[in-house]
Formats: sequence, C-alpha cells, structure tokens
Amino acid sequence: MKKFGFATIVAGGLAAGFLGLAAPAQAAPAGPGNAADTISSLDDRGYSVRVNHQGMVKPLDQSSIVAVRYDNDDRVVYVTVR
Repeated sequence: MKKFGFATIVAGGLAAGFLGLAAPAQAAPAGPGNAADTISSLDDRGYSVRVNHQGMVKPLDQSSIVAVRYDNDDRVVYVTVR
C-alpha cells in the first residue's frame, strides 16, 4: 500500500510539473507590429473590424491590442486596443 501511495504522489507531481510548463494559449496571432497592422490584416481577410479603445485614445499605429473577439456569423471582429 505504501508503494501505491508513493506512486500516486510522484504521478501527481509530474502532472503538476507538466501543466505548469505548458505554454498559454493565445487568442490572436502574436508578433511584431502594431494595432494598425493587425486591423489592416483582418480587413484584408474580409472581416468588418470594430475598434474599442481602452484608456487614453491614441493613434492605432502607437497602440497595442488587448483583446480580439470574432463573430464569424457576421464576419465581424471586435478589437480592443490600448
């Protein structure tokens, strides 16, 4: 019975370690560029883009994207920038 308890603890530790090292999922493509580049890319793909500003409003080429939400039924993308 002690072997079973030890194996359970080891398996739990390994599982926790594996999950701790997993990379987080990303909602939108990441990489260099600014909000204007991303919005232009989405527009080129045929999406209608709606922009929501969070905090102080500044030009899109100086903004970064905070969130992206797709509505594929209507081909609309809601982009939140900061």
